Amino acid sequence: MIRRFVGALALGGLSIMALAAQKPQKAVSYQRDVLPILKKNCSSCHSNGAKQGDFSLDSREAILTGGKTHPVARPGKGAQSYLIELVTTGAMPPQGTHLKASEVEVLRRWIDSGLPFDGAAESEDAAWTPPLALVDVAVPEGTGNAIDRLLGLYFTEKRVAVGAPVSDRAFVRRAYLDLIGLLPSPAQLNAFVWDTRTDKRERLVASLLADTKNYTEHWLTFWNDALRNDYVGTGYIDGGRSQITGWLYSALESNKPYDQFVRELIAPPSAESEGFIKGIVWRGVVNASQRPPLQAAQNIGQVFLGVNLKCASCHDSFTSNWKLRDAYGLAAIFADTPLELVRCDKPTGAMASATFLWPELGVVDGSAPLATRRTQVAAALTSRANGRFARAIVNRLWTKLMGRGLIEPNDELDNKPWNPALLDWLALDFVNHGYDLKHTLAQIATSRAYQLPSQGLAKERPAGYVFTGPAVKRLSAEQLTDAISTLTESWPTPVETLRINKGAVSVPKRTGKLLFDSGLMRKGDKAVDIALRGEEVLALVATDGNGNSNHDWANWIEPRFVFESGREISLRELAPLSTTTGFGTVQTDKSVVGKPLRLGEKTYTRGIGTHANSVILYPIPRGATHFRALVGPDQGAVDEAPAEVSVRFAVVEASRALTQGRAALTTADAFTRALGRPNREQTVTQRQTVATTLQALELTNGPLLATRLKQGVRAWQAHGAHGEDILTGLYQTALSRPPSEAERTTVRQTLGGKWTPENLEDLLWALLMSPEFQLY
Repeated sequence: MIRRFVGALALGGLSIMALAAQKPQKAVSYQRDVLPILKKNCSSCHSNGAKQGDFSLDSREAILTGGKTHPVARPGKGAQSYLIELVTTGAMPPQGTHLKASEVEVLRRWIDSGLPFDGAAESEDAAWTPPLALVDVAVPEGTGNAIDRLLGLYFTEKRVAVGAPVSDRAFVRRAYLDLIGLLPSPAQLNAFVWDTRTDKRERLVASLLADTKNYTEHWLTFWNDALRNDYVGTGYIDGGRSQITGWLYSALESNKPYDQFVRELIAPPSAESEGFIKGIVWRGVVNASQRPPLQAAQNIGQVFLGVNLKCASCHDSFTSNWKLRDAYGLAAIFADTPLELVRCDKPTGAMASATFLWPELGVVDGSAPLATRRTQVAAALTSRANGRFARAIVNRLWTKLMGRGLIEPNDELDNKPWNPALLDWLALDFVNHGYDLKHTLAQIATSRAYQLPSQGLAKERPAGYVFTGPAVKRLSAEQLTDAISTLTESWPTPVETLRINKGAVSVPKRTGKLLFDSGLMRKGDKAVDIALRGEEVLALVATDGNGNSNHDWANWIEPRFVFESGREISLRELAPLSTTTGFGTVQTDKSVVGKPLRLGEKTYTRGIGTHANSVILYPIPRGATHFRALVGPDQGAVDEAPAEVSVRFAVVEASRALTQGRAALTTADAFTRALGRPNREQTVTQRQTVATTLQALELTNGPLLATRLKQGVRAWQAHGAHGEDILTGLYQTALSRPPSEAERTTVRQTLGGKWTPENLEDLLWALLMSPEFQLY
């Protein structure tokens, strides 16, 4: 599918992919680009006082002086520098992995540019030692949000001229996407724009955070990434990893205090939340540094403290002050047996002592049972005295709303914040308000700082980052998927539409009314005759009663909707909204294995054959008053099954929201994976936002998007809208504004005045690809 609108339709400029391709190469930064390479490969021999060959990397002057033989770098002449020769030929480092070609290129460009050392800024940041306890920051006097009063001092110091807040339309779109992950509808947008109250922005933020369902289903993505929670079994090995979806949904829905939230993950009070801490065994023992106790230390340090213990799990870290004994001390808390320190896969003979990273926060009894040790470390971790715990989460929340953290990267809280006072004030305010995540989100979202125009990070100053407003953010895979669902009125079916467990049907409060439950059936049939109550969707559910038979064939015989007049419509004549099946696929007029439909001694010619577990969703025709059918396990399965057949049938009636699954609640597909949704085989706290070739291919030729575009055009036309009405509606829904006259003219000219389904598909696709749609 090649879209004619690329370069032709003025919908906000170049495509996302084109912007990525044209992005100029950044100047090499010593702090950002060079120092990590040197620390990883060279520091053990040439830094922190070590001077093998009389060569030190501790200063620019030392690098220019060189070692015993001759200088190693010639400013402006990277290709002719001895350092490049050494790392290119593999002579250095003498042991371990040689530098990648990309790393050599960074060093060469650094030398070509004159070896800039980020001098004073580097020295100041290197000397930064983050305090453990939170600092009680005095907020300047005045009115308004404390964040803005603190930033007032910062802006003065940095000589930043603060601009005017964004327009109402831009603010509404930003707040909706950030807080609940959805586009505002035109009606919601207009209601806000026409509101004349001076506190309407604060009211909007409060109402969005009070939208419990959408808030929960948006922030599930954030926590699924961080906690490696997924909906399918792939990667759940060693018998340790299990879903925590139900617990996590409930915790977000109830806005569980964050300290309690974390304690229940680390020291689970029940099986509901144990999937995180038990999931540490998932990766298996690749080497000594990946043993389950060390994975526990790494995950807990990264997610809850912004501490990177991966290097320190193998040797004393070259990139931070964390030592091997620190990582092993935390790991020993989660070990079933005594833990020997292993340095670079070589046993040292020394044994680890169970110790929290900051022993002053609480003693862990290494001889106590595992459950007790977990409780003790959870208490130390969430202690009010542990400022790192609160700093880590408020920094992540700031990053989600502002596009860039107070500390970057989020998992390296040993780095200096660009505003330490603001970070500590946010963290202490968070603690003082009962570790309330929504409170901190409201503090940030109601600040004037959040309402400033978005800034491109490419404008970062040579001397370091200076905050001038939120960074431009790109829609995440889930936000983009939900936005496409909104525009096309086609939503995927959520994973947990109906929770189908062994021998039981559990209907969450978000789904609907359980109208029929057959109980466990091993043979025979039961009649279904239920009155409908005016909902929009009917779900036919078959669950597996014993969970171990391939022969749980479920038959729905002559399923039909009945009207007051006596007229009937067979479900065989209707297209299902969605189907989720067990083994095989849904069959019409035959069993799931293609044999005649049989219940007991009778054979039927009209019906639906499926397999437990399955859910089939149908739209309820307007005016239908009853649903009738005959259900039971297929007799063919009863006759040939080596084990006893058991099936349980249920019928659930609900609103169409039953079929509207937010992307966070669906399993990953090719589209969301291409757009950056991780496979959750690793902890992910910040996703990459740079456009990739795979994304370009998926957005231009992907079959999933092509199908959704066709569905969207049909949905808009079904409303009776045509031409200019669809154009206006699409713009208002996608971009929160009507099209300009210039855009209308461009569309008419490009379409040749023909509003065909194919042309409308192209128009919809062009809107989806525009930077104005994907960036905010």
